[in-house]
Amino acid sequence: MKRIAVLGSCATRDNFNSIFNANYKKKFECVLMQNQSSIISMASKKRENPVVPDDNFSEYDEWCVRSDFTKEFFDHLARLQPDTIIVDLFADAHFGVLEIEPGEYVSNNRWKLWRTAYYKDALKGKAEELSIDKDHEQYMELWKKSWDIVLDKLKKASPKSKIILHKIKNVKEYYNFDDNKFDIATSGKVKNINVDYYNEMLNEMHTYIEKTDKTIKMIDLFGNKKEFLSFDEHPWGLFYVHYTMDYYPLFMNKLIAIEKDSSWFRVFKKKKEMVSE
Repeated sequence: MKRIAVLGSCATRDNFNSIFNANYKKKFECVLMQNQSSIISMASKKRENPVVPDDNFSEYDEWCVRSDFTKEFFDHLARLQPDTIIVDLFADAHFGVLEIEPGEYVSNNRWKLWRTAYYKDALKGKAEELSIDKDHEQYMELWKKSWDIVLDKLKKASPKSKIILHKIKNVKEYYNFDDNKFDIATSGKVKNINVDYYNEMLNEMHTYIEKTDKTIKMIDLFGNKKEFLSFDEHPWGLFYVHYTMDYYPLFMNKLIAIEKDSSWFRVFKKKKEMVSE
């Protein structure tokens, strides 16, 4: 059984959930998750947990905010040494970051961080926001430097782990309960975004990762021109990266293929080294 760590979002983590892939536990165990954290945040220094009891957070929401601040993912990664680390860039596209001190950032998670007293009292209107929507060139320059830092941290924490980039994409349409197609951005059910622009920015980040490290494997289900949508009855609700249920088995097939190829390569390399000795 392969042990998986996820640095990304539900778009990746859902693949290791029996709701989406009923038999995934036969081959994989998800041992670690960093949820909805920007790469820029993960490259920044550790900070204290800002969540306090009066925030009335669930354990899950507290963990999401705490781990983004403490960067504890890297410590857990060093302890667990998973076989594979899968990365997606959801938070950099949808949230961006807050610069809370010069050169120091946390993810600007509007669903969780904004609900804390810390955000309302210490950050709102005071911390500088940085996002792909308003600061494309500045954001991408900082993001590229941050990715280099994060990649180095991943390799130092767990040097034998394979790294896979899950090339997520925002879908434009969704099925309603009657299987009719509608536009997500103008549905009034989620934040209205420029889907094409967000995907363009994701593609720019994906391309940078591909060019800077050829050892990183890719899972790209949109590259084969197959159409994916979202749908009203998705277990977590309608959203741009909540895909129709056919997406997740296809992801699993791609991951299994990568793992098989990698296992073959390790055996081949070992035999070659033995012959050369």
